[in-house]
Formats: sequence, C-alpha cells, structure tokens
Amino acid sequence: MQRKPLKCSCGELGGTMPVQPKASVRKPYKEIQAVTRALEVIEAIADLGWVKVGVLASYTDIDRGSLYRLIHTLETTGYLSRRAEDGAISLGNRFGQIADGIRQEDIAAKVLSPLMRELTERVMWPSDFGAFIAGQMVIQASSHIYSPVSVHRKLVGKTRPLLRSALGLAYLSALEKGARQRTLEIACRTGNLDKADIANPANVERAIDEVHHRGYAVSIGLVEQNIGAVAIPVQVGRKAIGAVNIVYFRSAMSTAEAVDTCLPRFAR
Repeated sequence: MQRKPLKCSCGELGGTMPVQPKASVRKPYKEIQAVTRALEVIEAIADLGWVKVGVLASYTDIDRGSLYRLIHTLETTGYLSRRAEDGAISLGNRFGQIADGIRQEDIAAKVLSPLMRELTERVMWPSDFGAFIAGQMVIQASSHIYSPVSVHRKLVGKTRPLLRSALGLAYLSALEKGARQRTLEIACRTGNLDKADIANPANVERAIDEVHHRGYAVSIGLVEQNIGAVAIPVQVGRKAIGAVNIVYFRSAMSTAEAVDTCLPRFAR
C-alpha cells in the first residue's frame, strides 16, 4: 500500500517602579542608516501597495528629501516601479526574481526541522531531510544532534548518493518517469552516479518499482555499513521536493521495526 508522502502580543509596562537599564552590548559594526531606511521603505510599500510619496513619507516618518533619494536609487536598480499616470510607486519586478530564487526545499527544511526534532525525542532515532541539488541528495535539515544514539552531529550540507540512499530512492519514486529520467541525466552529467548504476538503467526502474510496492524506500548498509535507513518523499501538492528518512543502527533495530514504530509518525 502506497504511503502518503509527507505532505504577538503587545503590552505596556505598568507600575511605578523604574525599569533598570540593561547592560549595553557592544556592537562590532555601526548601523548603516541608509540601508535601514531603504528596508523601511520597502516594507512600507509592501504594506501599502501603490502609494504616493506624501503618504509614504507620513507612514515611514522619513523626510521627503531622503525619501526621494531612496526611491530614486531603488527605482533605478529595479526594486521599485513608478506609475506614469499619477507618480505612485510600488515594488518592482526585481522582487519577483528574488522570490523565484527562494526554493521550496529551503522552506520545507524550516518547517520539517521542529517535526524531526519532536520525532527523534519520541523514538530516539535521528532523521534527515534531503533535496536534490547539483546531481545528488543534499541534507538540508537533520535531527542527529538531538539523538542520543547518533554518531553524527554536523550533517546539514552533507551529501547522499541518489541511487544508494533511502533519501534518493524515495525522492526518485515520487517523480514522473520523464522527470525521473531528467534527474538521472543531471546526476550523470555532474558525475554523481556510480558507473555500475549508469550501466544498468533497468535496475533503477526495478528499485523504483520496489519503493512503489512497499510505500517507502530502504537503504541497508549502502551508505555506511552499520547503518540502515527508511525514507518517504516530501511533496508540495504533486511536486516532489525531497525526502525525509529515519536512520538506525542495523544491530539495534530491523527495517521492519523502523517502519512500524517510526515511519508512521511522519507519514500521517
């Protein structure tokens, strides 16, 4: 059976007792006021939408002379756009380009991190979230530092092989055949596939079929001799963005035990 993939308050100080000032913290660098004000302008326009300079000056409490200079600089660099009809300004196309650079994998890592920590605190075994980057699976988040049985502590940024890790197999299993083929081609061109894997493409499809049949991917001793892992893909809608695993010592737990006791907590 196919498992489902992982799919301020404000207040005032009361009373009459004086508040003791905190000890000053020495800052290594001085604040660049122009940068701070530019960010204030951007945030204000994000709140207001198309806005005229007068309204923006009142909203930000920045004098008009400084505001005009900031707007001119941000406009010439593409961060602001001006409407010819009335001179109102709004955020420019540059922000769309920046937004396109925010990867869903990065967002997923932030969302999954506390869930992975909670899981590890419950079942003891650590887990990783990996995404396909530059031809291999790269760990974006990890709970190994919270596991009493992990021998690894700094895994974020480390890589795992695409076809020999549970992370890689789980990710591939969630891709449509065409996307999977392109992913494998990228891995080949970047030199991140073992020659034996390249020479036997039928084995790849067989391994993916096994993942589909089980509902999860397995890697036993293929990355580290004494380590086993089970993994399932992470998807946003129908798009696979990576995979999450649970790692265990083969001498302490079987794959079946890992699947029965750990995996369901992530697959809910």
